[in-house]
Amino acid sequence: MDKKKLADILFLLGFFGFLVAALAITVFKPKDTWSYYENRSLAQLQRPTLSSLVDGSYTNSVEPFLQDHAAGRNTLLHVNTLIDLTLLHRPVVNQVIHTKEMLLGFNPYEIPNQTWIEQQADYMASQLAQLRDLVEGYGGHFYYVSVPGQYTYFEQEHPSFLNNRSAYTDIEIPAFISAMQSYGVNLIEMGSYLEQIGNPPELYSTTDYHYQFGGAYLTYETILDTIEQDTGVSLPRLAGDTLSIQELPNPYLGSRARKVFGLGGIEEHLTIGLPTSPIPFTRTDNGMPSPSLVYTLPHSDTEEVAYSLYMGGDMGETVIDTNRDTLPTLLIYGDSFTNPVECLMYYSFDEMRTIDLRHYKDMTLADYIQTYQPDYVVGIRDYEALLSTDFNGRPFEIQY
Repeated sequence: MDKKKLADILFLLGFFGFLVAALAITVFKPKDTWSYYENRSLAQLQRPTLSSLVDGSYTNSVEPFLQDHAAGRNTLLHVNTLIDLTLLHRPVVNQVIHTKEMLLGFNPYEIPNQTWIEQQADYMASQLAQLRDLVEGYGGHFYYVSVPGQYTYFEQEHPSFLNNRSAYTDIEIPAFISAMQSYGVNLIEMGSYLEQIGNPPELYSTTDYHYQFGGAYLTYETILDTIEQDTGVSLPRLAGDTLSIQELPNPYLGSRARKVFGLGGIEEHLTIGLPTSPIPFTRTDNGMPSPSLVYTLPHSDTEEVAYSLYMGGDMGETVIDTNRDTLPTLLIYGDSFTNPVECLMYYSFDEMRTIDLRHYKDMTLADYIQTYQPDYVVGIRDYEALLSTDFNGRPFEIQY
């Protein structure tokens, strides 16, 4: 056998050996369900049942599963991201717009349908009006809070050739305000409050879709101010001498930064607000006792932190009881924008319940309200989810 033929055989054996080894590692290594740096769930393999084989769902799940769990996948993605950021200087990397001072989410190009937006705003307002009627039927009070997301708050920071969604937002918000007014539903539109004070950049995150502690605190204050003005009650609140604000030294990897594998190069830190005179309370999550804490604090100053620092992340149901019977009760519902507000709001009420219908499936929001009859019900949703009928946008149904 000549040397060339032997070399070809050895090359083929090595190549196929590499493929077999990579496939074996992919198949047999422990399977994660969540990609921390990509901030998303990883594809899972369908169970090979007769029905899944017949309808093709098992076969269709194989390729995404192998792609998400391939051996060395994270290393390859990390290297590719590094090349995109440092060598190619792409304006959008992993669906993230990378500017000098912040990381913004990429918005697909769109032509807003004004008719649909106005109809959807009316539909959402009509649903919230029915919810309001339920709450007021037993003597409670209902408030709905709309908050800007990062892409709206930093509209002007988007490169001119990319979509900052201003064309959509400029139709959505006036339509929603008008619809809520026509149905007489109490709306706290935080975008208007923020504009009045000049949209201070420090109130929103530069590496995450959410607001920073300052934006959450302003939302907390505005809700309490509105409740006190409307009802004449006086609520204890975290402000001035009763509040200790602390910036954590830990590196903050917001969802945007995780999507670019921690290579964003933009430094940001999270802030917390603690009572100077703590009040005792008990906490349950999804019906199970939890530590009496509202912040999931790191063990060291160098440990990375994420937005889940606030309330431990998204929970189906949380109940905090401060055992102060002279104060009213509260229910907050919504998506992740509620979390840092909850870290403050419990201080002002006897009992604070919170539910997130993306995770809570025991009953509908309407049934939950009817069951517990809180004195105040507050919904908080951001502009991107404002007209969505998914989960927290569907108060009279359960979605699985």
